[in-house]
Amino acid sequence: MARFVYVQTRGIEAPERCFTVFFMAAVAKAMDDNAAIIFTQTGLSIFTQGFADHVLALDGSGKTLTDFIRNAKDQGVTFYGCRLSLPLVQIEPSSIVWPLTWIGAADFHSLLLEADRAVYLS
Repeated sequence: MARFVYVQTRGIEAPERCFTVFFMAAVAKAMDDNAAIIFTQTGLSIFTQGFADHVLALDGSGKTLTDFIRNAKDQGVTFYGCRLSLPLVQIEPSSIVWPLTWIGAADFHSLLLEADRAVYLS
C-alpha cells in the first residue's frame, strides 16, 4: 500500500483546477492506497462558505465541487489545512464545514517525508 500526499495550491481564483485533487485522492483510496490532501496557499480558499456548492465540473456531469469533496471524504481521504495560509485566504477555521486537520510547516514537512509519493497540483 502506497502513501500519497496531494498538495493543492490553487483555489477560488482557478475553480477549474480544484476538482482533480479530490478525484485523484479518491482513486488512490479505491485502489487501496493511503491518500491525504494538504490545502495550502490559495488552495484553502475552496472551503469558503458556499463556493464548492456552486462550482460545476467541466465534464458536463452536473456534479459540483461539493460532490467531489464528499466523494473523497467518503472514500477515507484525509484533509489537512495549512494554518499559515489562513491570513492569505482570509477565512476563519470555524467557518469551514469540512473536517480539516490543521497543520503548520513542520507537520507539512513531516507528511511529505513520510509519503511514498507527493503530488503538487496548482
